Amino acid sequence: MSTTEISPAFAARRARIVEAAARLFAEAPYAEVHIDAIAAAASVAKPTLYRYFPHKELLFVEALEQTLTQLRIEIEDIGAEAEPVERRLRRMIALILTRVGRLAPAIQASETASSQSAADSRRVLRQGFRNLRAAIGSIVAEGGRDGDFAPVDPDLAALAILGSVRMAAMKPNAQRLHITDAAYTGAGLPAIP
Repeated sequence: MSTTEISPAFAARRARIVEAAARLFAEAPYAEVHIDAIAAAASVAKPTLYRYFPHKELLFVEALEQTLTQLRIEIEDIGAEAEPVERRLRRMIALILTRVGRLAPAIQASETASSQSAADSRRVLRQGFRNLRAAIGSIVAEGGRDGDFAPVDPDLAALAILGSVRMAAMKPNAQRLHITDAAYTGAGLPAIP
């Protein structure tokens, strides 16, 4: 085996570390998630964790990327379901708001971390939201074709929805629905009851 090949055991351990980190970053503010806790949750020794991820910011970026990839898959699954388009879009928005809301403190903290980690975090967020935008735009286009939504530019509506979801996710829970509802109706979609 060459030195560039990754063994299945190495890949499995790395995945376990990232999954544990993603879970912990979703449960507690970034500053409260310590490497010791991640190592314990992943059932690895702290030096082993550092072999895979030399610092917490790098691990956060990887966990964020995994979380956004999983979110995209779930959003696409919702989009493929047979229920009314409005209901699917509402479920998508609620899911994105919940997931991004859980990570909001970690996202904010990581963006103020070292310049490379902050740049990596922003890159991962941009790519993740770009993927979500395509799924939401598809649902908005479907609703426009079927007459469920006003005729709007699906990509612009998706940008408005995701922008408001991201902004709402950074606010306390009580303010989240109001901000998201404003973007939803501003995009030409029915008001959220």
